[in-house]
Amino acid sequence: MYRPIRALVFAGLVALAAAGSTRNGDRATQQWDGAEAVAADSQLSVMTYNVKGLPWPIASDRSEALSAIADRLASLRQSGRQPHIILLQEAFTPEAMQIAARAGYRHIANGPDAAQRSDATANGADQWHMAQARWDRGEAVGKQLGSGLQILSDYPITRVDRLAFPDFACAGFDCLANKGVLIAHLNVPGFDRPVSIVNTHLNARKAAGVSVDRSYRAFARQVDLMTRFVAKNVPADQPLILGGDMNIGQDAYRANAFFTRFAEAGMAFVHPDRDGAKQALTHSAWHDEAMRRDLAFTRARAKDWLFARGSGQRSLKVVAGQVPFGSEPDGKPLSDHFGYVVNYSRSHEVDLVQTDRTGASS
Repeated sequence: MYRPIRALVFAGLVALAAAGSTRNGDRATQQWDGAEAVAADSQLSVMTYNVKGLPWPIASDRSEALSAIADRLASLRQSGRQPHIILLQEAFTPEAMQIAARAGYRHIANGPDAAQRSDATANGADQWHMAQARWDRGEAVGKQLGSGLQILSDYPITRVDRLAFPDFACAGFDCLANKGVLIAHLNVPGFDRPVSIVNTHLNARKAAGVSVDRSYRAFARQVDLMTRFVAKNVPADQPLILGGDMNIGQDAYRANAFFTRFAEAGMAFVHPDRDGAKQALTHSAWHDEAMRRDLAFTRARAKDWLFARGSGQRSLKVVAGQVPFGSEPDGKPLSDHFGYVVNYSRSHEVDLVQTDRTGASS
């Protein structure tokens, strides 16, 4: 009974998503005039936020919420409290793409657009995966949207690297978007070499509309491709901050695939106990109990993550956390994710060699 309805909804979704999709522009980065530069201090603040900038009919009108997000970031800038760096996911629509300009960020890196393709080679299992594609679940019909990834920065971007996940590394409705990985290399005061920022949005689980096993396989392939891409483009001794909507959740298979692969790739700082949200909850003083609860909720949900490495195998020390986009006192949250900030010390690092396997600092 529901199949014809789903087919009709899907057909409309594809057509309207294509009409609402935006290219990320011809330039790798953009600069906006009139933004006030942030003075170097002892901390580096980083926010990750899935803003749900989806076109209709995938989501109902999001313009008001996206405008409120931009206004709040602009207000934070006016008081000198804006995050130095922001990782956005699902910035698909023009309104979502305008957050950076309205919030005063001069340096913006955009992820893969709908046209970018991967040169990764498919193995036998990959070919089998593609052979099982279902058009009524968004597979094998082409990319209707770009990656939705952006990195906003108050510091100059010197280079941008992008990876679009191939067709054999996506599952279900997620295949409509050209998901991938975005790396922006920044000149940040207080660091003697570039700081590389990695933003990603990995394949959904049940929301992909296919079996959990199929979405898991796509997720695991994406993690493998991402770790190789990051290792190739970021030297092992260079500061690195990695975050985004990882879509791990409470799935033990996904967690194992994600953290094991990063450990194998020599990035030990990507560990559940080194997550910025957990470190902020454990080691920071909280004067706002509602904000602490919001961050605890996000941490328990286990979708949005931040990890930071300083020089070599040294993890950047977390000194504070905030949730500027959490539960709203007068209504619904501005997105289906909370946007949280982690403040890292620019001068203090934790030697991972001297920590135990759980990542607790000595």
